[in-house]
Amino acid sequence: MSERVYLAGPMSNLPQFNFPAFNEASLRLRAKGVAVVSPHELDSPAIQAASLKSIDGALEDGKVAGETWGAILARDVQVVADNIDAVAFLPGWQRSRGAKLEAVVGLLCGHKFYTYEDGNLVPKGTEWVKHQVAVNL
Repeated sequence: MSERVYLAGPMSNLPQFNFPAFNEASLRLRAKGVAVVSPHELDSPAIQAASLKSIDGALEDGKVAGETWGAILARDVQVVADNIDAVAFLPGWQRSRGAKLEAVVGLLCGHKFYTYEDGNLVPKGTEWVKHQVAVNL
């Protein structure tokens, strides 16, 4: 079984909810044989369409296409807890409340960690992740 790697990174308040960055990382890593799980691909077609049309990545009344941030995040946390082996952090992840929560869940589950840099996965230790989450709360 190959290692399943979840992409964690900033989405809210970024153009198109940062889907282009998640898509680019997914494509490049899959080309290298990495089994990627990306939250942008788990969204419903309605959320994907609304996200891609968003100029500023802002929630409207706390929602995207009728789904709350909490409901979307709950799904992602469950995926991190139950369906992956490692978390790969996209640039800027420390500014994301959701990515920080996914990091904590990954720590609690004993997952491996990476940063995504120039199309590659760079291993990171749990102490580095703990420091990043604690420093940037």
